[in-house]
Amino acid sequence: MREPNSRFGKSRPDIVVLHDFVLDHYVTFRESLVDVLSKIQPIADRGGGNIVVRQYLSRGGKASNLASALAKLGSQVHLIARTSRFGHSLAKMFLESEGVDISCVKADGKLALTVSIETKHEGRPINIMVSDPGSNGTFGYSNISKKGLQLMDKSDGVVLADWALNSRGTGLAKGVFGRVGKSKLLMIDPGDVSRRKNEVKELIDCVLRKGYGILSLNESEAMYLAEKASGERFGQRTVLPEILGLDAAKVLAEEFNMRVDLHTRLFSATISNGHCVTAPTYKVEAKRVTGAGDAWNAGNIYAECIGLSDLHRLEFANALAAYYVSSPEGIHPTLKVVSNLVKSWRNRRRRVVHT
Repeated sequence: MREPNSRFGKSRPDIVVLHDFVLDHYVTFRESLVDVLSKIQPIADRGGGNIVVRQYLSRGGKASNLASALAKLGSQVHLIARTSRFGHSLAKMFLESEGVDISCVKADGKLALTVSIETKHEGRPINIMVSDPGSNGTFGYSNISKKGLQLMDKSDGVVLADWALNSRGTGLAKGVFGRVGKSKLLMIDPGDVSRRKNEVKELIDCVLRKGYGILSLNESEAMYLAEKASGERFGQRTVLPEILGLDAAKVLAEEFNMRVDLHTRLFSATISNGHCVTAPTYKVEAKRVTGAGDAWNAGNIYAECIGLSDLHRLEFANALAAYYVSSPEGIHPTLKVVSNLVKSWRNRRRRVVHT
């Protein structure tokens, strides 16, 4: 297990996050997907109608969710993004009020919108997202302002999120990786890479094979990316997808010569230089699915910056994500809350995964 990282050890790390702000519209069904579809079918058959269900609006986008969670922990956070004038007003309400610096959020673009349908399928919570990426879908390196570049240079770390929804994502990643280099924490969470099958190879060859930075993903993203990078098939074996995801993450760490951090519903893991550390997640009643990975990333980044060991970093990130998914309001916890949860929830940990 790695010792605390002396390069950081800061109680208030300065983090720049790119590149999306989204207005999320949640539609939350208590029923299973099968029951929901059985309600919709007769309404469609008679030409239309209404279903009464709990709904609410929230800030969204991987970068914005991550920025919100980091700010709640006490980090200095700067969001670089582009939206509309109305979107900028929403960013003020949802993010600036929480302590996120939005001075590098441009207001000359189009607001991104997502409808997230939350229900259950085969006994587990799922979310189906219908998205209009707005200006997030065409955000390139040239869209970063001079001030944004300066903030990146002065920061303790830079996080790049949601390559998958951005048609200029590879160019953005190349520019960010080239500017930041190996000098500081640099993380990329590409999102659902299967959405852009024809461009994954370019992301792999031009960005991920540079041999530095941190790649953060879930098990399905890890399997897809590992298959593209190595040619090995992971979805054909009859074992838990989380275990397959761990195998895939190990392949990625070796293929790319970079650290890979994996988050799943059962455990999280960090793989680097041939070493793998895992930590079981906490058993909680999940009230939501959307944003769990973003919350986990925030905990992972913050714990890295304050110098926690690999195991304690994963436990910290797991606790933050567990709090978030079990919160009815989708609230990110403070540093004190997460620290207390890690201590008090030790008996809630799932069975340890042996590697």
